[in-house]
Amino acid sequence: MKKISLFCLAAMLFAALCCTAAAAKDASPEPSSKTIAREEKIGKKVSEQVEKEIPRVLDPAQEARLSMIAAKLTPYLQRNLNYTVRIIEMKEPNAFSLPGGMTYMTTGMLGFLRSDAETAAVLAHEFIHADRAHGIVQAARNNRLSLMTIAGIAAAIAAKKPEAMIMTQAVQTAMINQYSIELEKEADARGIDVLRRAGYNPTAMLTMMERLEVERMKHAYVDPGIFQTHPEVEERVEAALKYMKDKGIEVQRKDVVGSLSVDVVEASGDLKLEVDGGTLLSHKKGPEVKKFFSALKARLDDSLELELAPYDIQVDGAGQSLLIRGKKILDKKELPDGMPALTEIRDRINEALQKARRDNPLTNYYQ
Repeated sequence: MKKISLFCLAAMLFAALCCTAAAAKDASPEPSSKTIAREEKIGKKVSEQVEKEIPRVLDPAQEARLSMIAAKLTPYLQRNLNYTVRIIEMKEPNAFSLPGGMTYMTTGMLGFLRSDAETAAVLAHEFIHADRAHGIVQAARNNRLSLMTIAGIAAAIAAKKPEAMIMTQAVQTAMINQYSIELEKEADARGIDVLRRAGYNPTAMLTMMERLEVERMKHAYVDPGIFQTHPEVEERVEAALKYMKDKGIEVQRKDVVGSLSVDVVEASGDLKLEVDGGTLLSHKKGPEVKKFFSALKARLDDSLELELAPYDIQVDGAGQSLLIRGKKILDKKELPDGMPALTEIRDRINEALQKARRDNPLTNYYQ
């Protein structure tokens, strides 16, 4: 990307937001229609600049999917903005909103997300930034930068000083959608509320950020992508988890990330009960075995969660029942001949659980 052009984009957005913030300083908490019109004008101008710098991807199928998800979220936002979603070509996972509601998602982000619920979580977070006019709020609060600072950096660029590029990046980070941690947490919390009301699993706000934190730890010395515009992910995850617990929202990650999927499959005359493609139990096929596997699949679907600890899966003292969090999953009398003992089945379930948790490692930490 062209650094000077992006600097101009940052300067234009910052200056415009400062003017809007000043105009709205004494306004009521809910911006007027005039303020909304001003935000949308700013967003349109900045959008044009974004698409000059970063190629827009015209993918009708993906755009239709994003529009469908957005349409489920927008009824639960406060302001009637132009919540349009566009895709741009960038390998790093990132998303950002502009004043007025225009939101961009990178191709890297689309490839990173594992479900519609996670996609909805990203959009809800960005929509809240626009809905609550966080750009204006941040500009009004931001005492670190001024138009004089911008002028000084512009002079350094003109003089081709080597530190100018570093400074430019700092300005971009400070001005293009980098909000204070309080505003980020507000977008996460309000986004969780929107997800819940729209019928999406709000745990998606956690799973998406947890994996981003894993990526940050993997690539600590690489272009941070989303972390330029969404800092302090670990702190935000902890705050979102606390918010969900305080609200009594159950944390259930498996469906959001597509883990712990239980299936009954037939192969070479045998029936197999699989978890995430790995064999849990196998037996020569027959009507009774099929009935047993189908019943056990339903119970495991209902009881297996990424949040389980090994001690949550137990065989009772008498060795007659397999329990998950105290709920009977399997009785010894149900086992067809030739099946492993309940203790062996318990160990296999725990192995499948630990494998799924390795694919989602921060579930071990954020409990």
